[in-house]
Amino acid sequence: MTTKRRNTDVSDSVISDLAASANALALVKENLNTKPTRRERAKRALAVAERRVQDQTTKTHRVAVDLGGGTIAQISTELVNWAVRSLGNWSGKDSWMGKNADVMQGAPHVMIGMAVYLTELLTRPKGKLPSLKREIASEAANVFTHLGFANLVRALRIRWADGKVDASTLAKVTAERDAALAKLAASGGSAK
Repeated sequence: MTTKRRNTDVSDSVISDLAASANALALVKENLNTKPTRRERAKRALAVAERRVQDQTTKTHRVAVDLGGGTIAQISTELVNWAVRSLGNWSGKDSWMGKNADVMQGAPHVMIGMAVYLTELLTRPKGKLPSLKREIASEAANVFTHLGFANLVRALRIRWADGKVDASTLAKVTAERDAALAKLAASGGSAK
């Protein structure tokens, strides 16, 4: 008895797929006992590196790093600033902390952020791309440093402007005092 073979596109495609799979399995079986050459290992390593680079250059990866790092930096900056203001209020307006709370809301951020950023950068393994966690930590430290620097510059700018106002006020008061002393001396009074 002869079996009749059906010729359809589906059965032909399944048969060709099975044949390709069988050939691939036979090739794998042959290659199991042989070591890959140096060139083949290099090609595989390059292919893995290329896939990893493609993963790290996707838009979602960049968004995760940028927003994750920025959010961590902003929240930690606000928490540190809140703690500095609270400590300044608690210690009193005339205490060192009370007088320098504006500068202390920027200077530590610059130092801590720069230390974390440089430490992360200098401890990265050579020849490897950083992990997502390391990238986020680096971005957070970078943004933390910039936020601190902006706060520090703002505090110094305000202090400088207040110093100019104080100098201007002092000059006006000194001029008024000198005018009053001159008037008093002109009227015959004594000024001591």
